[in-house]
Amino acid sequence: MKICFISQNQNLNTGSYRIHVNDLNNYFNQNNIESTINPKNIDDYDIHIYGKGDYNIKNSSKINGSITPSSDCNIINKFNFIIVGSWEEKESMINKNKNIFLFPQIEKMYLDTIPKTHIHKDEIVIGYHGNQNHLNHCDIGLKNALERLNKVFKIKFVYTCSNKTEWIQGKPNIEMDFIKWNMCNIHNIIQTFDIGVVPNISEYYNQTRLDENTILGKYSTDMKIRFKNKSNIGRLLVLAQCGIPIVADITPSNMHILGNPDNGFAVLSEDGWYHALYQLCEDHELRNNISKNAYDEVKRLYNPYIWADKLYKNICKIKKFQ
Repeated sequence: MKICFISQNQNLNTGSYRIHVNDLNNYFNQNNIESTINPKNIDDYDIHIYGKGDYNIKNSSKINGSITPSSDCNIINKFNFIIVGSWEEKESMINKNKNIFLFPQIEKMYLDTIPKTHIHKDEIVIGYHGNQNHLNHCDIGLKNALERLNKVFKIKFVYTCSNKTEWIQGKPNIEMDFIKWNMCNIHNIIQTFDIGVVPNISEYYNQTRLDENTILGKYSTDMKIRFKNKSNIGRLLVLAQCGIPIVADITPSNMHILGNPDNGFAVLSEDGWYHALYQLCEDHELRNNISKNAYDEVKRLYNPYIWADKLYKNICKIKKFQ
């Protein structure tokens, strides 16, 4: 079957287009699956995959799919299938469409990156890349951890985002640099990092905030956390591909790699962030070992051609049983 992507947005600086349209189209073609973007005659194609935010189905007789639609979109059930980037996102819309297929945020432009080799340094660069909104989530632990760490080590926090909007909360009082994200310089920027951080969870309640009911199996030591339904492993994958050791919060998608502590650190609280960062600041050989393990694991688990082949086969099953 032949695939065409239909996308109004063709800006490679937009992650959803770059990963789930441009890159995925390339992976299909490399797998000898005929695929193209915005052809002149879409009716020549069996499968139509619509870009993020494109909900106007042009031919309902075809197999129509939607890329990462909003979970509160009222026409999700009009599509034959949905492509999402994480289990979290799938779960948020499974009540509206039974055919939801995962394709992780595997970035083609990092596939051949030579991972960084870490050396002893007097100043440690702790880096962040991605949506600037997640920086506001530093307030639940990372902010204080960085300020504590700054009293022990010479550190600098570098963050690269598409826009420098106001950092409203959780901004640490340490030396910081902002670098505007663009496709030409992002590899070089990320490989200046000695450690990469991935904050995502926006709030949590510890034992001082939760009531206890042991009969129902609810304890004061439980944790209650909040994160976006579109949370995913994308930012972590980029850091791992570039050879940067990772400290990330315990967002479920992150645990596919960080469930093995040899691959990096999964944290939540201020002490969790602090002790993980402290160990990596102290020992460049640990940074090398951790980053190599994560790099190898990402290569093993996130081969985009294997994921693209699985996705294609799942879509073909819809055709078969229609």
